[in-house]
Amino acid sequence: MLKMIDVDQALSLVLEHAAPRAAQTVPIAQSLGCVLAEEIRADRDYPPFDRAMMDGFAARVADAGKRVKIVGELAAGAETDRKLTDGLAFEIMTGAPCPAGTQAVAPVEDVRREGDQVELPPALRVGNHVAPRGSECRAGATVLPAGALVTPLALANLAMFGRETVRVIARPALAIITTGGELCPPGETPSGSRIRNSNGPMLAAMAGLAGIARVGLAHAADVEAELLDRLGAQADADIVVLSGGVSAGKYDIVPHVLEAHGVELIFHKAKQKPGKPILFGKKGTRLFFGLPGTPQGAYLGFNRYVRAAIARMSGLPWARPVFQGRLVAPLASKGDRFQFILARVRFTEQGWEVEPTPGQGSSDIYAPASANAYIRLPGGSLSLDRGEIVSFEPIGDVA
Repeated sequence: MLKMIDVDQALSLVLEHAAPRAAQTVPIAQSLGCVLAEEIRADRDYPPFDRAMMDGFAARVADAGKRVKIVGELAAGAETDRKLTDGLAFEIMTGAPCPAGTQAVAPVEDVRREGDQVELPPALRVGNHVAPRGSECRAGATVLPAGALVTPLALANLAMFGRETVRVIARPALAIITTGGELCPPGETPSGSRIRNSNGPMLAAMAGLAGIARVGLAHAADVEAELLDRLGAQADADIVVLSGGVSAGKYDIVPHVLEAHGVELIFHKAKQKPGKPILFGKKGTRLFFGLPGTPQGAYLGFNRYVRAAIARMSGLPWARPVFQGRLVAPLASKGDRFQFILARVRFTEQGWEVEPTPGQGSSDIYAPASANAYIRLPGGSLSLDRGEIVSFEPIGDVA
C-alpha cells in the first residue's frame, strides 16, 4: 500500500482500477445518462412520408395564384388514397403526410378561403414547406454510435426508431457508510457532545448529481463487528464510500476493518488539504473509498476521486476543466500539501472573478455553503493579493 502520495498519482490510481462495467440491456426509460454499448440504426426513413411542415394547403405549383377546390382535410396521423392533381388542394396540418402529387404547401396565412375554394398565393415553388421522405434520416443510417451518452434527445431517437430496450454501460451501484458513535440522525436533537450526521445526506446528494439513481445509506459506530456487518450488507455495491475513521486515532478502524473484509488497500493518505487521510482500495472489481469524517475533506474526496471512479465505471471520460480567474480578495496559504480552497466564482465582462469563501477549517461547512469552485494552490507558502490570477476547478454549474 502506498502512503502519502501526491494528488495526481492518487487520481491516476483511482482511474487505473476503475474498470467500465459490463453492458446490460435496460428499458430505454432507464438509459438516461448511460453510455450506449451498441450502435443504433434507423429502422425506417425519417420522416417516413412527405411531411407537411406548416398548417395550410397541399397544392400543385401550376395552381399558384389561382382559386382551386378543397377536396379533403389531412391531420397528423391521417391518410388518403386520393392523388392531388392540378386544380385541387387538400387542407393539411403540420406533421400530416402529404397526399401523392403534392408539390408544395401554401401556409394558411398566405391564402384566402371561401367555402370549399381557396385562393393560393402567386408564388409557389416545388418543395415549399414539405419535408421529403428520408430527408432527415435514411433507413439503416447510424443514428447514435456506440459510446454515445444517452441524453433526453438521444432517448427521443431511441423511441422514434422503435427501441423499447437498449444495451448500455449502466451507472455503478453505490453505497455510503458513515461511521462514528458521536453521530445522530439529522432529525434528532443531539444530546451532550453528539452531532448530527451531515456527511451521509451530503454524499448521497453528490452521488445523485453524479447520475447514481439509487444510493444505499448506512451508519456504523466505531465498532469492528458492526462495521463489518454494514460492509457485508452492501455486497451488491460496485462502489462503497465510507466516511470517518480513516486517520490515525484509536477509533480510526476503517483501514483495519477493510483489510479484514478482504479489501486490498491501494493507497492511504494524499498530499492534499483538506482530506489528507483519504483511503482507496479494491476487492475484485469493487472499489472502496475511505473519506475523512470532516465535511470539507469528505466533500473534496467525493468530488475529486469518487466522481472520477463513477465516470470511468460508467464508460465516460474523466477530465476536470481548469480555468483561470482574478481574485477579488487576498489569499494566503502555507504548508507542503496541495490545497483545494472552496470559492465562489462568477463570470463578468472582465472575465472570471474568484472569491475564496471564509471558514475555520475542514469541519466548517457553514461559510463555504455557497461555493461552486475549488481554487488550486500548489504546496508552499503563498501570499496572493487582490487582482492576482489563480487556477480553479468548477463544482457543478457556475454563473
